[in-house]
Amino acid sequence: MDNTILYSIESFPPLPESIKKINSLCSVAEVDLKSIIQVIESDPILYTNILRSSNTPYHGFRYPITSISQAIALFGIAAIRGMSLTAALKAHPYTDVSAYGMSIHEWFSVMLQQQRFLDIWLGKQHRSILQSLGGLTFILEIGRLVASYALMFQKHSYCFTEHEPDKLSFEEINILGASGDELASKLFKFWNFDSLFVDSLSHSLNPDDGLEPKSCAALKCARTLFTLREVKPFEKITPILEEYDFAVNDARIAYEMLLNVNE
Repeated sequence: MDNTILYSIESFPPLPESIKKINSLCSVAEVDLKSIIQVIESDPILYTNILRSSNTPYHGFRYPITSISQAIALFGIAAIRGMSLTAALKAHPYTDVSAYGMSIHEWFSVMLQQQRFLDIWLGKQHRSILQSLGGLTFILEIGRLVASYALMFQKHSYCFTEHEPDKLSFEEINILGASGDELASKLFKFWNFDSLFVDSLSHSLNPDDGLEPKSCAALKCARTLFTLREVKPFEKITPILEEYDFAVNDARIAYEMLLNVNE
């Protein structure tokens, strides 16, 4: 990775101070929920977006969620961290992913599909995986935004043609010298995110190299099915599920449920 790429990462507009505080509070063994609630409530953007996300019809709650403490109790701290990251990215000063042939709205929609698939699939039998990922499931394609910024920083005009994650990473390496995932991992490491978060992002397409291969394999399943351009047939992930000892039918049910909701 050459110096120009490293400079582009370090110059990427930072996330708000509230995200840094939440990240720090989530990085200790005993999480101080009261402090996290105070941080979110002091940031109008995070507060508003988290409550809006919590009250989408998708969740099917009969009564509205009216407080951050209520949202944490229902979704867990990892999900709230993910919602916070999403809210911060929606308000981020750099929102151009046109190099991937898509709008920022379409980019967020892809990540929402990935997150919901993982939530439905892992929510019951593998809740510990969701918790360990610390909100990463909400922003699996963050590398695309960082790579777009690197292109802009280098004054390099290019439109990526691949959309399947493995092929796209190879194309990014050819153009930038590093994949979007590598760039995003460097960025989150620069921002002092915890090592498991950074490692899972870095190895979400090559699970065996990660600290928690099964968690990385779950991320790979979501990214393989819900690509930047289209939804792939479920059979694309069957070999991954079998290799990492996941129940194939559980993932299939989640996939079909999500597609039915989106129809």
